[in-house]
Amino acid sequence: MSHVTEEANSLNRAAGLTEKVWDAIIVGGGMVGAAAALGLGQQGMQVLLLEKKPIDLQWDKDSPYQIRVSALTRASEKILKNLGAWQGIENRRYHPFTAMHVWDEITPGEVHFSAQEMNEPNLGYTVENDIIQASLWEQVEKCEGIEVLFDAELESLEFKNYQAWLGIKNIGVLQTHLLVGADGASSSVRQLANIGLDTHDYEQCAVVGCVKTELSHQDTCWQRYTKDGPFAFLSMDNNVSSIAWYLPIDKMQWALSLSDDDFAREISQVSEYKLGQVIEVSVRGAFPLVRRHAEHYVKANLALVGDAAHTINPQAGQGVNLGLLDAAALVEVVLNARAASKNWGSFAVLRKYERWRRGDNAIVQRSMEAFDWLFKQNASLKAVIRKPLLPLANKMTLVKNWLMSQALNGREALPKLAKNVPKSE
Repeated sequence: MSHVTEEANSLNRAAGLTEKVWDAIIVGGGMVGAAAALGLGQQGMQVLLLEKKPIDLQWDKDSPYQIRVSALTRASEKILKNLGAWQGIENRRYHPFTAMHVWDEITPGEVHFSAQEMNEPNLGYTVENDIIQASLWEQVEKCEGIEVLFDAELESLEFKNYQAWLGIKNIGVLQTHLLVGADGASSSVRQLANIGLDTHDYEQCAVVGCVKTELSHQDTCWQRYTKDGPFAFLSMDNNVSSIAWYLPIDKMQWALSLSDDDFAREISQVSEYKLGQVIEVSVRGAFPLVRRHAEHYVKANLALVGDAAHTINPQAGQGVNLGLLDAAALVEVVLNARAASKNWGSFAVLRKYERWRRGDNAIVQRSMEAFDWLFKQNASLKAVIRKPLLPLANKMTLVKNWLMSQALNGREALPKLAKNVPKSE
């Protein structure tokens, strides 16, 4: 009897989902998708959020550190605060860093960025991605304007009658004025919408994880450029740092196959023992580095955000920050259109979002590639250029602080969610 009731409830819910036209349907409940859902749902829009499986909101202070960590900027901090998610991060685990130190393998130059020099309390926060997502989902569960559908498999996509029509396996057809693709680098939404992708394989990988070091990280993020690529310590609690070790792609399996002792020894050497010996390592992972940029971010009734629209070389930790700015900009454009009684799913409206974000994302992509080109190889001409570069940069305090301010606060006109404004404004 209970099985029959469960099946009937499932059918009733499916009918309820398919009989209405949603203000927005967001495919993908990661950090960027959840932020977009909250930005719209908290302002009274009817949002359906599609995610693969429920998010674990339980937290244990003794939980091991996760593999994937983000360095959140001030703009991202404000977005998360305005969405109500920052408290969840503070209740779990995060770490402010107050300095950055960069040096090079083949030249004696160093450059040091300090929050104190900029009259800032810090230069950002290192936070595990799972913690950011869980803190956003706590707010999703509280938001009356958001309904969630798990295990939803997108099978087809059509655009007709000024709406997007989504074919969902075992559910039926869902209709919405605005479909938001926040479903990652291999976005099904992007593919079903026939939006092309410009790609560039860096032929590198990033090895990531957390390690504990003999010496304190001094609340500093340390980055060394080597002939293979950069290596970075991102400071976390208790002498723990998240690492990002960039290697040629053919060394990825080698790095993953090392014993913990051998891995600790390699990390100690590549970091020039800047934090002494690595004395403990956690689970590690690795992924290839590919630059991707969608040929278009929008169509009528469709917008792409985050990794569905772009992926970049992650050495400056800008991926999540760019995605959160995408979400905030899209939310602002949509809400402004609604306030003006305009069709927020129209191409003319959504093009405002694309013009706002696509150029900025492209600039960051190319900037990271320029750093990668300059520091990755030990070519003689590059070495000549590099030799005076870091010492000169370190002496140019005004320029150095301006560059850090751009990274910390954003480069373009910021969306309202990235400013110190109340959510109701």
